[in-house]
Amino acid sequence: MTTFRVTCLARSKSMPAPALCLQGLDDGMEPMLLESSNGTGFTVLAWSPDRHLSGNMHPDSGDDRAWPLSSTDPAQMLEDASADESWGFDAGLPHLGVGWIGWFGFECGHAYENFPWNPPYPDGWPDYHFARYRQALVWLPDGECLLLQAQKHDKEDRARALRWFEKLKSLQVAPADEVPDLMEAKLEAEISEHRFRADVAKLRDWIGEGELFQANLSHFLSGAFPHNPRAFYAKLRNTQPTAMSAYWEDARGHALLSHSPERFLQVRGASLLTEPIKGTAQRGNTPAEDAVIAQNLNVDQKEVAELTMIVDMARNDLGRIADVGAVEVTSAGEVETYSTLFHRIATVRAKWNPEKGIAALLRATFPPASVTGAPKVRALQAIAELEGRPRGPYCGCLGYWIPGPEPHADFSVLIRTATLSRDRLRLAVGAGIVWDSDPEREWHETLLKGRYLTGV
Repeated sequence: MTTFRVTCLARSKSMPAPALCLQGLDDGMEPMLLESSNGTGFTVLAWSPDRHLSGNMHPDSGDDRAWPLSSTDPAQMLEDASADESWGFDAGLPHLGVGWIGWFGFECGHAYENFPWNPPYPDGWPDYHFARYRQALVWLPDGECLLLQAQKHDKEDRARALRWFEKLKSLQVAPADEVPDLMEAKLEAEISEHRFRADVAKLRDWIGEGELFQANLSHFLSGAFPHNPRAFYAKLRNTQPTAMSAYWEDARGHALLSHSPERFLQVRGASLLTEPIKGTAQRGNTPAEDAVIAQNLNVDQKEVAELTMIVDMARNDLGRIADVGAVEVTSAGEVETYSTLFHRIATVRAKWNPEKGIAALLRATFPPASVTGAPKVRALQAIAELEGRPRGPYCGCLGYWIPGPEPHADFSVLIRTATLSRDRLRLAVGAGIVWDSDPEREWHETLLKGRYLTGV
C-alpha cells in the first residue's frame, strides 16, 4: 500500500487568479485546471503528474458481434492503478486538488455498450487520459489559496513545490496582446445545415417507428486558431463563467478547454449526485425579456418532456449501482442563467456502497444520459450511425478521483468543450431530438450553444 499524506505547505490571500497562474507554468508541465470560474466553489490547479493512464479504445477481436465492445475498460484501469493507494488529508483541508485527475472521452462508452465504431479523433488524441498529481494550488471560495502536496518524505519535492508557489504568487497581469480576441475563433460547421436537418428528420422517423424516444445529435464547428490555448482560456473564462470550467494540456500538443455547466457525477463517500441538463433558450436584451424567456422555457412542453426523459434515465442508471430504494429526484427541473443562454437543470441523488469502485460506477452510468438519448443503447447506435465520426472528449466526462474507504470524485459532462491541436480548434455542439423537434430550430439551437466561444 502506498500512503499519501496531504498537507498544506503554504497559504496566501493574494495569489493571482487561477487562469494567470496557469499561464505562468512552464511548457511541458501538463497542467490541469478545475475552476469554479463563477466563484461558487473550489478551484484547483495541478501540475507535473508522476503517473499517467492514457490510450485509445479498440474493438475486442474476440467479440464477433457487429459492434464489438472494447478490448479495454479505462475506468477499470483507473481503479486498478489506484487500488493500492491510501490518501489522507490533514484536518481542515478540502478533499480535492491532488489524486487522479483527467477525462474519459465519449468513445469510452464502447467498453460498456454495443454501438457502431467510427474513425479515430483527429490529430492523435487519446480517448482517455488520467494522471496522478501530488501537488496543486487550491483556491477556497473566500479567495485564499493553499499549496497542497501529497508527500512521500521527499524534501526536494517539497522545495520544488514551494519555489513554484512563490514564483506564481509574484506573477503580474498578462499583457493584452498575449490574449487572442474571442472573435478570432472563426468557426464554421463541418456539415451543412441540410445534412443536419436530414439527420433530424431520420431520427424523427425512427422515433415515430417506436425505436427510441429521444437522441442527442451533434456536429462540429472548427477553424484555424494559431494562438496560445492557455491565454485563450483565460480570456474566455472571464466572459463565460461556469461552476465546472476546466483546462487540460498534455505533453503532445493537445489542449482541452471546457466551460461545462453540467455535473455528471459527484461522489462523497456513500453519496452520489448527478445534475442533468436539457432545455436551452437564448438570453434576452433586458431583464424583462429575460424573465419572459425563462418562464417560457420552464413551461415549454417539449423542453419539460425532454428533461423528464433524461431524469428517468439518470434514475435508472444510478439505480444500477445504488442501494435498493436509495435514488431520489430532488429537483425535476429548474431554470439556471448563464452569460448567453438559459438551461433547465434537474437534480438526482443516490446512496451506494463505495466498495463497488469507480469501474462499476462508470459501467452503470457512462456515457451520461443527457448526451445520449432514450433508451440509451438504441440512441448510441442511432447517433453513431448518423454522425459517422468520433466525438472525442466531447460528451465524455472530466474530473478527479481520490480513492479510499470514503472516496471523493467530481466529474463534469464535457459539453461547451473545445479541443486545440495543430493550430486548429474544434467545438462540438448538439441538440436533443424528440418527435416534435423542428429541424431548423434544432440547427439554430446548436449554433446558439457555440456562441459562448466567440462572445457574439
